[in-house]
Amino acid sequence: MDQERIAQLAAVQCAIAACVRCVDAGFLAEANPIFRGHAAHRNMIVGQAPGPRAHLSGVPWSGASGTLLRKWFAGAGFDPDHFLNDWYFTSLTKCFPGKAKHGAGDRAPSAAERALCRTHLDAEIALVRPQLVVTLGRLAADALIPGARSMTLRGLVGSSFTVDLGYGLVTLVPLPHPSGVGRWLNDPANRALVDRGLAHVATFRGDEGR
Repeated sequence: MDQERIAQLAAVQCAIAACVRCVDAGFLAEANPIFRGHAAHRNMIVGQAPGPRAHLSGVPWSGASGTLLRKWFAGAGFDPDHFLNDWYFTSLTKCFPGKAKHGAGDRAPSAAERALCRTHLDAEIALVRPQLVVTLGRLAADALIPGARSMTLRGLVGSSFTVDLGYGLVTLVPLPHPSGVGRWLNDPANRALVDRGLAHVATFRGDEGR
């Protein structure tokens, strides 16, 4: 492992932990960046933003969505007891954006918030250099998969994409957000697409870089 890269990632993580960009811009009342991982990780999960449980606990995917995510990955052969140690966890924005003003669920971070946080994500990817990136939700897929904005979620989920992220070719596997709020997963055909996507993820089992 490149010691310089380890040190650079540690510096980036310190900068993320201290970041108050969205507070200064008036988007958030408080900053509490949530992420987890180290430079040896070979696989990365990129979500939209932390949820309320993660905001309180400091642990990524510690709410109901995380329970379903663990179930998905256990079905793909990953040990659920090692879930938090097997992946680098990050997101488009690192802080809980608050509850949605109308309807259930959390507020989606705005394009301006995502832009403020994008340099953090780009630095994490460049320094971790994952071989596999699993995107969770529409926004994460749109941010990292070329052409994703012109595709439906059904057109994305179930497939894998080979993308050059600057340090080499990387496999990106888009999955829906494992939230109980949306109805997308209620359709058996959509759940079958998730299973196809997880089959792509399963091919990377055993090379997690703990």
